[in-house]
Amino acid sequence: MNIVVIFSAVLLLVAGGVDIYKQKRKTCALDEVVRFVLFVKSELHYRTPDIENLFSSAKKQNYSYITFNKSVVQPDALCDEEIKKEFTEFVGRLGTTDTDGQLALCDEYANRFTERLTERKLKEKSKIQISAALSVLSAMCVLVLFM
Repeated sequence: MNIVVIFSAVLLLVAGGVDIYKQKRKTCALDEVVRFVLFVKSELHYRTPDIENLFSSAKKQNYSYITFNKSVVQPDALCDEEIKKEFTEFVGRLGTTDTDGQLALCDEYANRFTERLTERKLKEKSKIQISAALSVLSAMCVLVLFM
């Protein structure tokens, strides 16, 4: 019986750790979206490449949460639907105006995504604290009640 109780407590701790890991990955995915937009801005500012060369250069940056399929660039499934939609709008609008318009577009979307990232980090912090506290308290309750 003691092994089952200890195993249950460890499982509760692991479950809390997995939830914390998922929260951090969602934040990392959004951070990568911000970095992508800033990379595009930098490339447009200094090199003014066409869209295919721009995406080819971005692909070489080894993004973990952004996928490149020919001319289609998409964020990972970890991003919220709203973020995916805005990202798709951003990519779709690239190459439709002059360089100044493209740079303004990059600034606009970088600000949007940065605001969302700041909000996400605040939510993440509270969710992580709650997940950690609940998993530790649950594990302690199992140990105290059944030992």
